[in-house]
Amino acid sequence: MSSTHDSVVEVFVTRFGLDPEEVVPEATFDDLGLDSLSQIELATALKKRLGIVISDEELSEISVVADIVAMVEQKGAAVR
Repeated sequence: MSSTHDSVVEVFVTRFGLDPEEVVPEATFDDLGLDSLSQIELATALKKRLGIVISDEELSEISVVADIVAMVEQKGAAVR
C-alpha cells in the first residue's frame, strides 16, 4: 500500500476508532458504519491531517476507500 493509503487509513482509525484491518480499498462508507455526517467529519479530518479540501460534491462521488485515496493523491496532499 502507498503512504497516501496509510495516511488515509490513519485518519479513519483516529477519527472513527476503526480497526485498520477494516479500512481496505474496497470498503464503502456503509461497510465502515459511517453515515453522511461521518463523511463530512472525514472531509474535515482529511483537511486537518493532509491539508486537502474535498467539496460536498466530490464527497458525494466517493463510494469506496480507494476513491478517497485517489482523490487525496490527485490533490497532492502533504502526506506525513
